[in-house]
Amino acid sequence: MRWAGIIAAGEGSRLRKGYPGLPKPLVPVAGRPLVHWVAASLRAAGIRHLLVLLNSRGDAVRSALRRSAGGMRVRFLRRDTASSWESFRLVSRALAREAPRFLVSTVDAIAPPADARRFAEESCAPWRSGGVGKSPVAALALTRFVDDEKPLWADIDASGRVLSLGGDAVRRRAVTCGLYALSAAAAGKLPGARRHGRLRDYWIDLVRSGAAVRGVMLSKTVDVDRPEDIAAAERVIRCFDA
Repeated sequence: MRWAGIIAAGEGSRLRKGYPGLPKPLVPVAGRPLVHWVAASLRAAGIRHLLVLLNSRGDAVRSALRRSAGGMRVRFLRRDTASSWESFRLVSRALAREAPRFLVSTVDAIAPPADARRFAEESCAPWRSGGVGKSPVAALALTRFVDDEKPLWADIDASGRVLSLGGDAVRRRAVTCGLYALSAAAAGKLPGARRHGRLRDYWIDLVRSGAAVRGVMLSKTVDVDRPEDIAAAERVIRCFDA
């Protein structure tokens, strides 16, 4: 897998309280912009082509991201989207024109590079049992580290297939953490931009439809949504090379 996207078009209203005037992707984490850590993990996953969605106030992010690209070819989309679902849909449809499978990350998802690499590998691997020769149409990165105000719970079976999400989940032992994989075929069937108000609603509907969605368990990850998440993210980053 060589293509990925970063969704960086949100307002980051909760984080902005601690960093007024600074775009969310540029909020400093361990001395570097937040977007740097996301790009670094994607690069470790083997990504060589990166598509980044920015809003109309995100131009300052371009130079910062190019400095941390590390050999990746970076392209930008500039759009003020109405929801996380619209942003995901826009990036996914653009990537589907370039690659049969790709990754998409939110700009606030801090994941260890080794985990991102494993996610890229496992997200498209054929099922070990059942559906011989078939790869999942999509994949969700999951973690048992829950540090979110509104986590999206996930139940998976022994083979790694996602059985239920959100309010449908019963066991609730893992949550999604902002890193996704999608096939071009699945991207071609994405519903319209107004179908969902939130990205999580798309994933809940996809799993309910019976689609083969894999859940890949990562180690400790952090979504940087609030100023108090910065310290937790920096603790995770200190373990990257441990």
